[in-house]
Amino acid sequence: MPEPGPCLDDTQKRQPASLQPSGLLNREAMRGKFSLLSILSTNQDQSTPAVEEASTFPTQDIVRAGLVSQSIAEFLFSSFMNILNPYISQLDPNLHTFSHVRQKSAFLLSSILAASAKMFNPGLYKSLHQHAEDLLVDSFRRGEKSTETAQAILILTYWKEPEDTRSWVTLGYVIRMCIDLGWHKLRPSSRRDREGLTEMQIREARDVERTWFVLFVYDRSMSLQTSKPWMIERNGFFESIEVWCKDATATDSDNFLGAFVTLRLLTSEVFRLLTPRQTDPGQNTFALLTIISNRIDEWESKWLGVCDESESCHGFLIQFYSTHLRLQLYSLPLQEVLGSAQHDVTYSMEALWASYSSAIKMLKLVAQYSRFLYFVQDSVHVMTAYAAVFLIKLLLSAPSSIVREIEETTMETMRTAAGVFSQQSAPVDSSCFLQSRFLFKIMSNYDELRQSNTDIHGSAGRTPYDNGTNTVDDSGNAPHQIGAYLTPSRQTNANTDREPGSAERFDCILTDGDAWEDFLANAGFSVQDGYFFS
Repeated sequence: MPEPGPCLDDTQKRQPASLQPSGLLNREAMRGKFSLLSILSTNQDQSTPAVEEASTFPTQDIVRAGLVSQSIAEFLFSSFMNILNPYISQLDPNLHTFSHVRQKSAFLLSSILAASAKMFNPGLYKSLHQHAEDLLVDSFRRGEKSTETAQAILILTYWKEPEDTRSWVTLGYVIRMCIDLGWHKLRPSSRRDREGLTEMQIREARDVERTWFVLFVYDRSMSLQTSKPWMIERNGFFESIEVWCKDATATDSDNFLGAFVTLRLLTSEVFRLLTPRQTDPGQNTFALLTIISNRIDEWESKWLGVCDESESCHGFLIQFYSTHLRLQLYSLPLQEVLGSAQHDVTYSMEALWASYSSAIKMLKLVAQYSRFLYFVQDSVHVMTAYAAVFLIKLLLSAPSSIVREIEETTMETMRTAAGVFSQQSAPVDSSCFLQSRFLFKIMSNYDELRQSNTDIHGSAGRTPYDNGTNTVDDSGNAPHQIGAYLTPSRQTNANTDREPGSAERFDCILTDGDAWEDFLANAGFSVQDGYFFS
């Protein structure tokens, strides 16, 4: 009788842990080395053919390949760590030195230098980016799995090419790679776990943990942005983030990362409770919104106090993301109201006011913190476009009595934001350039629609913005005039207050998804994929 094959390890010979494939088949194969050769291996050491490390390929090293000199590579690397890394909280400056990254991963170094060149030396960007993309394909082909590989791929998504639509798929690939590495089993570390470890060993362990925290935030953010399901479930590890941030080896950006982990823990589940329904939003919905909004206020105040608000980008991004989240939350009850003749918008004035003021604040933050705009990751540009689109949609669908009060301030705020992006002197097809063009174009499209409506309906259809009459306070406080509609005495039937025929002209844009996508595509923005046309 033949001896049992060596594919059964000692544990399996004694007692299988499970009758499922993961318990019966080759353990090595089922824990990250899943291949037919590995499963059917007859070698005593259960090994699979060795995968050559990136360091064995001299041409993968970006300096040895002759794409950039070492001095310029070190300059680009330093620029990334000092200026760009704080936006993403991805790397530890005490661990990720130029020599360390170069020795560990040619792919990570190439991604860093490509992202940096896009901002600081555009002339080198094309060749460096192509090299990083080649290494991405090679790492995928070889099934390479490592912390550095995950970080390299993520960096390529933060400042991607304008027409690149791979972020959602790429994020899923990275998450599955890290699950294969066992990161989903990470637990909060204790002092005992780190006894006897050197500082660098602790930093290497935190490097893995930090990347998993980043993926949790990215996963939840993409889910909110695309309305697709997230892949990473919350657990005790993510809930321990505040303790993790207080570790002696924490970096300056770890608190910023902690802020965003807690924000996603706080709010991502709420959207399931606020899915638009066929009926008008009830009082319970607005009570829940008020509770969540108050918690967001507390979150913002707490983390602005923890992070450096004045000198770094963290203060800007904390305020920007929290305001964006309020816009998303309060706009949900409006989806069944705006553009529909069968709903009375006055019953949703609280949500209308909160959404409007949040969108306006987002654009004002852009102007206030303009010094950070050139370097922001693409998600900020998508959120800015979302705020602008929401405002245009509001102007096209709200009762004219409301539009008359908010239109001038809205358009002036958008015009200022567009001007700030255009003043960045960014290269053609850069995110700032495309954002500026988009904002100016969407305002122009709106002007044409309103003017067309005015021509059809005469002077009755004119608004303060149409005729240039400044009937709104330019101080920036004008949006608060809409607050008067929150009082019971102003809750009249707002649908009767539309301009004659205006609903018929604009409702097709608001209720017909194809028409609305065409409207935005004409301004240079893809709704489906969330990027600007170059």
